[in-house]
Amino acid sequence: MSDLTRRHVLASGAGATALGLAGQLAFLPAANAKDLRKKGHYSYKIGDIEVISIYDGIWKKDHADNFAVGKKIPEMKSALRDAGQTDEFVPIEFAFTVVKSGGKTILIDAGTGGQLAPTAGLGAKGGLAAAGIDPKKVDMVLVSHMHPDHIFGMMEKGTNAQIFPNAEILVGETEYDFWTDPAIIEKLPERRKPLAQRIQATFPKWKNVTHFSGDTEVAPGIRAVDSFGHSPGHTSYHISSGDDEMMLIGDAIIVPALFLANLDWQLVFDADKDQATATRKGIVDRAISDGMTISGYHFGFPNAGKIRKDGNSHVFEPASA
Repeated sequence: MSDLTRRHVLASGAGATALGLAGQLAFLPAANAKDLRKKGHYSYKIGDIEVISIYDGIWKKDHADNFAVGKKIPEMKSALRDAGQTDEFVPIEFAFTVVKSGGKTILIDAGTGGQLAPTAGLGAKGGLAAAGIDPKKVDMVLVSHMHPDHIFGMMEKGTNAQIFPNAEILVGETEYDFWTDPAIIEKLPERRKPLAQRIQATFPKWKNVTHFSGDTEVAPGIRAVDSFGHSPGHTSYHISSGDDEMMLIGDAIIVPALFLANLDWQLVFDADKDQATATRKGIVDRAISDGMTISGYHFGFPNAGKIRKDGNSHVFEPASA
C-alpha cells in the first residue's frame, strides 16, 4: 500500500482523549521516561478499550554507513544529536502492546523473547507478569510482520514451543505467504535465511494460526490496515472505541530521530524502500491532519503520542502516562 486513505485510517481528531487523558496532551520529561522504562509497562484507555504498552528493551546498534541508504555515519549522528539522543550508537528500542477488548486479551506483536540483543527481551523476563498478563490466558496475537524482534517472543529458544499456547495467532496473508514459501529461502540474503527457516519449521505446523487479507476487523474495535513496504505484508492496527482512536504502526516508522525527522531517508532493512517511504509519508499526513494518536514499536518508551511538524521536519512527542 502506498497511500493511506481516509478509508484506511478512520479519522476523528480525538486529541488528548485518545490516551484517556483530561485536557491537553502532556509530554513526558526524559527523567520520567527513564522511570517508566524501569517499571516496564504503562496503560491507558481508548474509549472503553484498555491498552498496555510493554517495554522490551533496546538494541544499541553499532553505527554503519548506509543504515539510512546513502547516508554516512556523521550525518546520522548529527540527526540523533538534533533529536537530543546519544550519538554513541543507534538506539533501537522495542515495545509491544496488549489490548483488552471485547472480553479478550490481545497481543499486538510479542517482543524479542530475549533471543536478539542482550539488552532486550525484558517483556518475556518479567514485563508481561508485572503488567498482570498470563501468557496462557492470552486469547489472540496479532502480528504486524514476521521479523525476529516481533515474533521470537512467541516461541521458546531452542524448542520453538509456543509461549502463548491458547491464543489464536493472526498474520496477514501476504506476509505469511512470503515467509512460508519454501522457494524464498534461496532468494533471501544470508542474514535472513535462518529466519525464514525457523518460520517454516513452526508456523505452518501450529494449528492456531489463521490469516486475513486487506482492511478488515480482526478483533472487537481493532482493524488491520495494510502498510506494506518495510516487509512484503506489513500490517498496522487501528484501534477505535466511541470517538477515540489510535494506530499501532509497527515498523512503518522506526527510529523517529532518523526516519520521521527525514521522511525521504530510506531504511536499509525495508523490503521495498520506495513503497515503505510512501507508506511512512501517508501515516504522517494522516496523523497530523486528523490529530491521530500513534504508537510505534521502535519509538522508545512511552511509545504512544502525537506527530507534529517542526519546520521542515517532524517529531514524535510521547504522551504522559
